[in-house]
Amino acid sequence: MMLFSNLIKENQKIWDAYLHHDFVKKLEDKSLKQENFLFYLKQDYIYLLNYAKCYARLVLNSNTAKELRFAMKFQNYIVEGEMELHRAILSLGINGDELDIKDESLVNIAYSRYMLSVGENGDFLDMLVALSACAIGYAKIGAEIINRLKNENLKDHPYKEWILTYGSENFQNEAKEFEDFVNSYTSSVSAQKFQKLSEIFHTVTRLEVAFWEHSLRMELNL
Repeated sequence: MMLFSNLIKENQKIWDAYLHHDFVKKLEDKSLKQENFLFYLKQDYIYLLNYAKCYARLVLNSNTAKELRFAMKFQNYIVEGEMELHRAILSLGINGDELDIKDESLVNIAYSRYMLSVGENGDFLDMLVALSACAIGYAKIGAEIINRLKNENLKDHPYKEWILTYGSENFQNEAKEFEDFVNSYTSSVSAQKFQKLSEIFHTVTRLEVAFWEHSLRMELNL
């Protein structure tokens, strides 16, 4: 079994809680209130700014030209994604440039700072795994929703753009590339190293669940 599949197998319960959270279910069946989605969108915009910084940390942790190219390529994906998200926020009457640290939730702070700490105290693979729950999980969520709803049911869906973004062929291809890169380390990971990676993966997936949860509750503080 490949590395990423092993990480999921080791953490199946929390991974399923992430992919099938009530926030995701409500988004899919249109029952998610716009105020919840707007809260989520604001926090996700701030999160993506920090997520891009995490890829800068991945660049610093690179040991080979291949790793460096991968890290820089995916950092660019995030930056381009931020631009798209910025336009989405503006369409809802929010100026993304005016969002600052005072708007960042404690869950958001905990997640981004945890990933950065993994990169500062660990190696390239540690950081890669810390980034993987978001990079791959959102693609799986998007694909599952698209598969269940089919395109013909999205015409009047209030969250159509979100679903089409994460279910798109481009996003699926990027996630597959990310997963393949994680899996390229499978044969070099010892049992001790896997345990460390599994703990990192478990933590970031828990934080993804917390991100959904605090978006439903609209809680800036814990």
